[in-house]
Amino acid sequence: MFNMRRARPRQPARFALLLATVVLLSACASAPQVRTSSAGDIDFGAFRTFGFFDSLSTDRAGYNSLISQQLMASTRREMEVRGLQFVADPAQADLLINFYADVANELRVRNTGSAWSGPTYWDHRRGRYDPWRGHRGWPSHSSVEVQQITRGMLSVDVVEARQNMLIWEGMASRRLTQRTLNDLGPALDEATHHIFREFPIAPRM
Repeated sequence: MFNMRRARPRQPARFALLLATVVLLSACASAPQVRTSSAGDIDFGAFRTFGFFDSLSTDRAGYNSLISQQLMASTRREMEVRGLQFVADPAQADLLINFYADVANELRVRNTGSAWSGPTYWDHRRGRYDPWRGHRGWPSHSSVEVQQITRGMLSVDVVEARQNMLIWEGMASRRLTQRTLNDLGPALDEATHHIFREFPIAPRM
């Protein structure tokens, strides 16, 4: 009598590679995407003080919103660690800072292959036999996947007060989950930190 032993399935190497790629992409996707631009011929080292506009674009009905309060606290930390001094009176500041924040829903549409295709399902039959017509797993060529995502955007403007001229701007955007929307403070703080990584003045040690 034959001794039939069931061989343990071996996980394909490419599956391990795919898993590692997904983990890496997930880690990268957690950080906001940042873009900055700066006016030319500006000596940022000449500035000593900063403040905020009396009316910020993130304010509501004439008062500092919770978003404005968070952004001012986060930005003050980033500026002070770079050696600039905060002044409460905007008229006394070398630099004035303004913010803009927006949350928008987007529809992402993409074509996907059949769920019943690929080497793990159909290849063992290829060239040998086909399922009967009407079989629920009969492969289709493609399908359309529609996904709604929520994306947040933050913009920081740095204005040279004496000339009232924008000299630097930083923008960050990222996908937001419902959990993030319920508690925006940490996300705003993280976005501010990532934006100021690109600021022309480096943090002091």
